Amino acid sequence: MQIANGWTQQEIGRSRGGLPLEVYRPAGADTIDGLLIAGIHGEEPETLLLARRLLERIDGADTRWAILPCANPDGVVRGVRQNAAGVDLNRNFPSTSWQPDHSFTYPPGTPVRKREYRTNRSSPGESPGSEPETKALIALMEALNPALIIDLHSPLELIAPTPAANREIVQQLATAAGLTVQPDIGSPTPGALRDWCSDRGIAAITYEVEHAPLPALCERHLPGLAMLLTPFRSASR
Repeated sequence: MQIANGWTQQEIGRSRGGLPLEVYRPAGADTIDGLLIAGIHGEEPETLLLARRLLERIDGADTRWAILPCANPDGVVRGVRQNAAGVDLNRNFPSTSWQPDHSFTYPPGTPVRKREYRTNRSSPGESPGSEPETKALIALMEALNPALIIDLHSPLELIAPTPAANREIVQQLATAAGLTVQPDIGSPTPGALRDWCSDRGIAAITYEVEHAPLPALCERHLPGLAMLLTPFRSASR
């Protein structure tokens, strides 16, 4: 289904709770250069809002990026990190780092994420890649074969690239938003999307925004992200 501003909406699967997973692709693009993913953690709604603003502000004719604005609709509806089965999707990817043990997480709304606040736990799934959301994301990434994946999170205010990520792009994003580049975020993330990408030599960037009102988030982060998604439009000006 084609929507306004040159984007085509496509359902790529259903969540554990039966909600649609939808990706938006530029209608006229034969190939996809990059994929932006938001909302893999339902307690991080800032990422969904930024993804939606990008869809509203960027014309599909000006980009060759695809956007998946909500990778975990179950969690978003419930205001929690996990999907309907209690699985942290960012611990469910079939990476070499996946572990069967429940992982410590932070309670939703924790103002400053420090180790002493890690009191609750999330399931990594019955097996690596067990969740329908994870399966759908992997199938999408393999089908699109993007040169770069941006995975939006909050609230750590940093950029964590995989080794294959272009250093110039990483630095441009960091400079545009005033973020630090920190490949090691300081705590283990077994079964994370970033680990799955690293295992396969895929260029990916975990982009962590802060907890802030939407206008402030847009002012800080949209310029750099929009420039990345529309390089030929920017170059023509």
